[in-house]
Amino acid sequence: MLINLNKVKIGKNFMQKITLIAACAENGCIGIDNTMPWHLPEDFAFFRSYTTGKPVVMGRKTWESLPKKPLPGRRNIVITRRADYQAEGAQTMPGLQTALSACAADAEIIIMGGAQIYTEAMPAATDLRITEVGLKVAGDAFFPKISSSRWQEKSRETHTAANGINYAFVHYVRSE
Repeated sequence: MLINLNKVKIGKNFMQKITLIAACAENGCIGIDNTMPWHLPEDFAFFRSYTTGKPVVMGRKTWESLPKKPLPGRRNIVITRRADYQAEGAQTMPGLQTALSACAADAEIIIMGGAQIYTEAMPAATDLRITEVGLKVAGDAFFPKISSSRWQEKSRETHTAANGINYAFVHYVRSE
């Protein structure tokens, strides 16, 4: 199902943002066996800073992979097809469309994974906040391809982590 909510107006002159946030290796890998294949505390700090105060939407497996649940200072929304699923401290929704509709009054909605949710949300996204991790890793979960015809790089900050990993915080905006 294609979702196109990136033109939802909030108030008189404000457009709602739908932001996908992810850390990706050079090959687009975002995970293996429901874990991140690197440890990058600087990315965790960016994620916490950027998402605090905003609703975060994630799939059930992403929820289950979180070391601390719910993520504090954020409205946690878990997408699951299991009607009886309990996610203590979070709301559960049967699908992405329902989750986005539940956040219609929010200025920005954060989509935080996993791979299936990213793929489903990409057509509705207005922004991408990607941490490009300078590693080549094996994995079983990948971020969708970022098409240069649909996405324009707005900003890039390159860094080297305390553990020696090179990374960049990249902000893309939809160009079409």
